[in-house]
Amino acid sequence: MNGNRILQEIPDKINQVIVDVENNKQILCAIGRNKIYLIKANILQNKKREHIVDVDFISGVPNGKLKIKFDNGEIWNFTNIIKGRVFDFKQELMPGKINEAGYDNTIRGEFPQLLDLDHAEEIDKLRRYMQSGFISHYEYDDCNPVYPKAGK
Repeated sequence: MNGNRILQEIPDKINQVIVDVENNKQILCAIGRNKIYLIKANILQNKKREHIVDVDFISGVPNGKLKIKFDNGEIWNFTNIIKGRVFDFKQELMPGKINEAGYDNTIRGEFPQLLDLDHAEEIDKLRRYMQSGFISHYEYDDCNPVYPKAGK
């Protein structure tokens, strides 16, 4: 598909990509550092991320659904996403409030939990670094304040 070639030619670092199918044609949507890119019928469109008003996660893959609303009233509606992590795509564009995550305290020694809400920001940053390829999964585990550290 020529969309992959166009995607490779974007001079921006791409963080997330989803692939939607509409009328047997693939549509790619990618998130860069400051822009969001749409490749449809081999035509590249882009918008600044700051113009995004709302992102609605409806369902995940297969047949994922996502809706992106812009401040000029334009809506990018994806109704048959076949590849990509739809929820992570939404979180990258408009992160939810991390203090409202469903973390609950448990007894020490049980499954690792978030005991201090101040850790939520740090864990979220670590997760983004790991998903962007700056740190490995092992480094994520070592730096995560929630996981117990044996022998430390």
